[in-house]
Amino acid sequence: KLLPPSTVVDEALAKPEGELLPGLKKRDVNLMFLETYGAVLYDQTESSQAVASTRAELEKAISASGRHVVSAFYVSPTIGGASDLAHLSVLSGIDLKDSRKHDVLLTTQRRTLTDLFEREGYETFGVYHSVGWDWVERSFYSYDRYIDGPALAYTGPAFGFWKIPDQFAAARVEQLYPRHAGVKPRFMFFPTISSHFPFHQIPPYQPDWGKLLSSEPFDKVEAARAQAEPVSWEYMKPDYLRAINYTHTWLAGYFSQPEPRETVYVMVGDHQPTGSVSREPTPWDVPVFVVSRDQKLLDRFRAMGFTDGLTPAQRKPLGDLYQLTGTLLRGFGSEGLDNSTASVQVLPLTAN
Repeated sequence: KLLPPSTVVDEALAKPEGELLPGLKKRDVNLMFLETYGAVLYDQTESSQAVASTRAELEKAISASGRHVVSAFYVSPTIGGASDLAHLSVLSGIDLKDSRKHDVLLTTQRRTLTDLFEREGYETFGVYHSVGWDWVERSFYSYDRYIDGPALAYTGPAFGFWKIPDQFAAARVEQLYPRHAGVKPRFMFFPTISSHFPFHQIPPYQPDWGKLLSSEPFDKVEAARAQAEPVSWEYMKPDYLRAINYTHTWLAGYFSQPEPRETVYVMVGDHQPTGSVSREPTPWDVPVFVVSRDQKLLDRFRAMGFTDGLTPAQRKPLGDLYQLTGTLLRGFGSEGLDNSTASVQVLPLTAN
């Protein structure tokens, strides 16, 4: 009796084919989860000031590319770790604050956003460059293409426990699976990893994205310097903030690259950092960003409480992260869904 009898995804899939995502106009969608990107980066003065410059550069790069961004806060089901709870909350539309629900959900055939996009003619990609083992849980997600770390064939220097920099993974997927006019629209799920605990060996940013995909992607001296960084177990905040600045920087470069096909980006913070970073009580809130060239599409999110820029004007969260699922479906063009930030349906808990 842990899972609800139905979800906003089920409700959407009950509609006729072709009526769910008219606002997207078959554009590609990239759902990116930003590792350890929490509201502490806004709430704490020291943290906010430390990342303000690179956040401004990211916003400038988005604007210079002809895109616009709107943002809001939501409440993550987890804090300090267990990113899968945040990932699957959004994909499933189920509140996973109780981690037992996550475990039970993986044993079911419940439908998710992946299934919904597939039904609407999209090819679905799951990019997990942090995974270097046989991750059996991937069978639940049912991506058309599951891409783990070994599949990217990274031969550059390894950084930290997760080895493959986010910047390389983003560029390599585009190289391996080019988006030209002849391929289906793409829904890509991309969780970042370079800002993961314990926040050391932060990769250097490579401004030459062509060199990034070469046999020597980074300057040897810069790479060696990064690889020599020790873990600062006693006080992690400075390294955490450097990792977030790296995230801002490579994303700014990413949005500055030529776009093979118009894409709508949804970037979601998965959770707040550990207490060893914040050193004070923090809420479980995370920011959500929607990036698009289409102002009319973004107007739908503005109508639901999102505001312009990378800093939400409203600090109060619009809802729990699982409720973002309904918000996205409304924003992408599916009307009449009950599980939204404006009208939340509380479903009774019954046996699966």
